[in-house]
Order: sequence, then structure tokens, then C-alpha cells
Amino acid sequence: MNPRIMDGKVESGIPGLDELLNGGFPVGGTYVILGESGTGKSILSLEFLVNGAVKYDEPGVYIMLEEDKERMISNMKAFGWDLAKLEQEKKLEIVPYIRSIVGDVESSFEKSMLAGEQGRVEQLRQYLTMDSLFKEIEDCVERIGAKRVVIDPLTIVTLLASEEVVARMQILWLVEKLKKLNVTTIATIEQGVSYWMDCVFLTDGAVYLMLKEKEGMYERGLMVRKVRGTSHDTSVRPFKITEEGVKVYPEEVVFS
Repeated sequence: MNPRIMDGKVESGIPGLDELLNGGFPVGGTYVILGESGTGKSILSLEFLVNGAVKYDEPGVYIMLEEDKERMISNMKAFGWDLAKLEQEKKLEIVPYIRSIVGDVESSFEKSMLAGEQGRVEQLRQYLTMDSLFKEIEDCVERIGAKRVVIDPLTIVTLLASEEVVARMQILWLVEKLKKLNVTTIATIEQGVSYWMDCVFLTDGAVYLMLKEKEGMYERGLMVRKVRGTSHDTSVRPFKITEEGVKVYPEEVVFS
């Protein structure tokens, strides 16, 4: 048995982050990576999967809800990550989920008698649901024996919720279903959009990524706001996106 699983922690493998987490994410939980656009959410979550596949022999599933798969695979080569090779080796499965249902949605739009923007939203809700999303994840996990899952971003699903109570129930349902798969999950959330705070309340932990302007330069900061079931450091730490991925530094910083 993997000794890290016996200890109840799953290491991210990201320099500096596991130290803040007191060893890693508690196994089997669902954690959100929060931040505005451009803060590094996708890179951090992908590195979590790559490290799992390469360093810890833990296959992973990456559910893409916005990005183009081929473009993303090409861009990640800049970090030395050969995602296509990991897919071939069954250590990683990348699912461009939105694009896989686009044909169904377009066909539905053409046939629909509903008019206007609300009509289009109602049609999209037929296909992009928590239930269909979970079924896709479940199939992938079983296919490659995945131990790690990333949903990037979960924001687009919460945008389709008709009201806050519906969004909360959907998020809670997905978190509970993911626990039964015995996987450790990261979901990225765009801060300030839709019911993003509900994701913080209902999941097992939250890591904030910040990008602040200071004297004409932009600085990045990271804070582990919440992790259930373990002690963790809550100070804001600087981080950089290097040629090898994310690196979190030990000194504390203050963002005004």
C-alpha cells in the first residue's frame, strides 16, 4: 500500500505547497483552487495530476470545461509535461467535456422552439448537469484506476444553476458522490463568479491564488484558507510559475 495513503495525505508534489498543507491534501476530499483569471489555477491543478502520475504512481483524470485539449497539451510542453504520453500510458485521461457534448447542444438548439437567451440556457442545462458530469468522471476513474481528479473549472456548471439553493445542493451532491469513488479531487473556481462562495463552504478545503499590482509589477500570492481534518498554515506565501511549474516560497507576504 502507498505509505502516503496510510498516512491519510496525498502529496501535491508542488514545492512549498505540501509544507503549508502539513504533508498534503487529506485523501479522498474535494478541494477548490480559487482565484481570478490568470492567477495560475489550471497550471497548479494540472501539476497536481502530473506529479501524481509521474512521481507517485497515481493516475489522474482532467475534466476540461472550457479549454481546447490540443492547445492545452501544446502549451503545457513549456513546463516539460508530456500529457499526450501520459495519456498513452494510461496514467492520465484528459476529457474535453464541453466539446464532447457541443454536437448534441447545437442540434438541440436548431430543433428548439424556445426563443432568446433563456431558451438557450434551458437547452444547455439538459446536457451540462452534475449528474452527467459525475458519470463522465466515474467512467474515466474506473477505466484507468484514477486516484486524482481535476475539474477545470467548476464555475461553468454553477453558472447554469437557476438559484443559489439549487447550486448548493448540486455542489454538495457532487462532493458526496466523488467521495464514494475514493479519489482526491481539485476543482478550480473563478473568484467572484456565480455561486463561488458556496463551493468554499461545501468542499473540504480551499486554496486562494492572488495576483496583485505593486509598483508597476504583478506579484503572486497563495493562501490555504481551509482544509478539513488537518492543521495547515494560513499565511499568504509568494509563489511563481517557473519553467517547471508552480513553486511556493517560505516567506510571508502582505497584499494590500
